[in-house]
Amino acid sequence: VAAPVNPSDYGSWFKSKPSSYPMVIGKEGCGVVVATGGGLTTYRVPVGTKVGFVCNGSEQGSYSEYVTLNAMTGAYPMPDDVPIEDCASFMVNPYTAVGIIDTAQSAGSSKAIVHTAAASQLGQMLNKLAPLKGMEIINVVRRQEQKELLEKIGAKHIIVTDGEEDAWKAELKAKVKELGATAAFDAVSGDMTGHLMDAMPSKGIVHLYGGLAGRAGNINPSDLIYRKKQLKSFYLTSWIQSGGPVKMVPRMLSAGKLVNSGLKSPDGWCCSQFQDTTMENAHGDIVQLLGGSITGKKLRIRFGGDQSSEDGGTEEKEADKEADKEADKEA
Repeated sequence: VAAPVNPSDYGSWFKSKPSSYPMVIGKEGCGVVVATGGGLTTYRVPVGTKVGFVCNGSEQGSYSEYVTLNAMTGAYPMPDDVPIEDCASFMVNPYTAVGIIDTAQSAGSSKAIVHTAAASQLGQMLNKLAPLKGMEIINVVRRQEQKELLEKIGAKHIIVTDGEEDAWKAELKAKVKELGATAAFDAVSGDMTGHLMDAMPSKGIVHLYGGLAGRAGNINPSDLIYRKKQLKSFYLTSWIQSGGPVKMVPRMLSAGKLVNSGLKSPDGWCCSQFQDTTMENAHGDIVQLLGGSITGKKLRIRFGGDQSSEDGGTEEKEADKEADKEADKEA
């Protein structure tokens, strides 16, 4: 029915070489089960079930009208009272939000965390989920309009980095000390990683999970050597699989229940704001969205039925308008 365009998806396109084609693209999506192979493994997803699905490790991506999946590990029943197209981003962002908070709490940062690129869909989800987990989020954003976006959804602690560097770093340090944060999750990388490391208290941890600004740097060796701070990675698949099947199964059952309860649009903690597009218009809409000043929407590719894009496909829409005008003149 639908599939989102995640950063990891368009990152694969932009970094690809001619030799990598044809390329399997699309890591998650949603739809309705139309056939099964039968047996016990398909018991929870019979024909007609609305499901979200993941394609990691599959030879087929989610940008398809039909996909074949392992019923046990690839398909997840979705709530019956939520439109299935609104479950397109059920996995990557929501489960990452759950995993980030679980990782922080397991490492002892149960009061607060720092999060960069905080105006993203994931950042918004974290701000909605955190109160349910008794945690505060210190949001780091680049621009004032991103701060305003977060304030509208109830975010309390927001650091804007478009001003004097010394000033916002001092504000960040003060907020970390005030709220007792000992962990940061960085989607930006570049110099930001070092700034976060500097803001963390002794034995604090910076978890790197994105590379928007390229290679991580600007790290003071003394933070690692003498203050015993740590730089670690956060990777969703590793979090899911950590501890082996004995811990993975209850972890995913608990996370799945939490995510499904949060898909209740428009107030659910993990509901997404989408901009619809088609396969034909996806590339142009991605470029347009990435060039915008606020990253509050996620692009969603629709399959079947009405695939018109509310905001995307602008060139085609303008062409249609011009054609209509010419037709009116001739009439």
